[in-house]
Amino acid sequence: MTEIVVPGNPPIAPEYLTPEAIIVWQETLGRVMSAGVTELDSALLARYCSLEALVRKAFAAGNEPPPAAYLTVLRQHEELLRIAGPKSRVGGGSAADGAKSSNPFARNGRAGR
Repeated sequence: MTEIVVPGNPPIAPEYLTPEAIIVWQETLGRVMSAGVTELDSALLARYCSLEALVRKAFAAGNEPPPAAYLTVLRQHEELLRIAGPKSRVGGGSAADGAKSSNPFARNGRAGR
């Protein structure tokens, strides 16, 4: 097992995660850290990883797809964690992607340079 050391205040995996959810946690940790997720978001990330592990298991079984509610909640968690794609990162207040703000009022109340 490889341990990834990242700066800041990373999420902490709870002990109740299943082995499958731990795999999802390890796959996802770098992405969510890049999106600004911190230790405060540990419970949300744990729920995401647990649900993603269940969805993967359902798809792998091939009998029936996972319930639509699982997929809906999974997408909501991805949006909250800012890993659902470009639209989930819009308005996050971070210039991590290098894009300039499209808000024409962003400088209101600030002195010009």
